[in-house]
Amino acid sequence: MNNLCLEFWLLLHFEMTSRYYDTCDGALKQLKKYLPDYEKTSKYFTKQDHDIYLKLKPKLKNAIENASKLKAFDLDNPKTAMTQMQLLFETDELKSVVNTK
Repeated sequence: MNNLCLEFWLLLHFEMTSRYYDTCDGALKQLKKYLPDYEKTSKYFTKQDHDIYLKLKPKLKNAIENASKLKAFDLDNPKTAMTQMQLLFETDELKSVVNTK
């Protein structure tokens, strides 16, 4: 879960922020400061040897640390910046991904 969108998780690779974005466009604008060519397209996510996963892998530990500092989702206050993507990398299957450079 990401509040508000996947781009928020991607942004956490570059900076710690707890800012809540009302729209994905706000998070996208901030993300493009670090990834000017970013596009939410299948090509950008799967282009062999130049996909977003390869670009972000060196910054994954940073994103996990930043995400862990955020508050949990609160139904009484849904306009809270949060992500649970870091939980995926705590699974036994993916722990090795975090521990490699």
